[in-house]
Amino acid sequence: MKEPVRPWIDTGEFARRGSSLSASQSPGEFARLRELLTSDEGEISWSLTGERRARPEGGAELFMRLRLRGEVSVECIRCLQPLRVRFDDERLFRLALTELQAEREDAQADDYDVLAGSPRFDVIELVEDEAIMALPIAPRHDGCSLPQQRATRGSASAQGPKADGGADEEEDSRPNPFAALAGLRRRRNDGLDET
Repeated sequence: MKEPVRPWIDTGEFARRGSSLSASQSPGEFARLRELLTSDEGEISWSLTGERRARPEGGAELFMRLRLRGEVSVECIRCLQPLRVRFDDERLFRLALTELQAEREDAQADDYDVLAGSPRFDVIELVEDEAIMALPIAPRHDGCSLPQQRATRGSASAQGPKADGGADEEEDSRPNPFAALAGLRRRRNDGLDET
């Protein structure tokens, strides 16, 4: 697996100068993100720019803006097959002097996130964090069917899943694990020994 280029920056200098960085990378170059994907196919494109904004009362605040676009392959939660998803996100970060200050001020900020500045800041870690957060929580194909429905023969297979999203007869015949738990609970409440 290709080792990603890891740009380290001094966040204060980066923001004060209005510097910028950008790259397009394979999802496989991000170790933590890769664990959530079905393959290395796709691309993550990002750009990071620094901003210095004057305060009305004097002085300035330092910001970094991250633009993130990606197309990756994740697992559908219903059929467990690969699903291509796209994301396009932009995040604004105000730089704080310390982690404690960043945590305190981040809870109060609505228009941006607050992160601690650093003379040696790992840009790739920030990009990877944001790419992970951009992934859908419950990825699912449109009109997706369960694996056993695809394998079922006959008219039910040809028609796919029921329009109301219900399961087919084969699925209905399987015992419901929650019903079994409810039965155990009733037996315990009645004072019956399960052994």
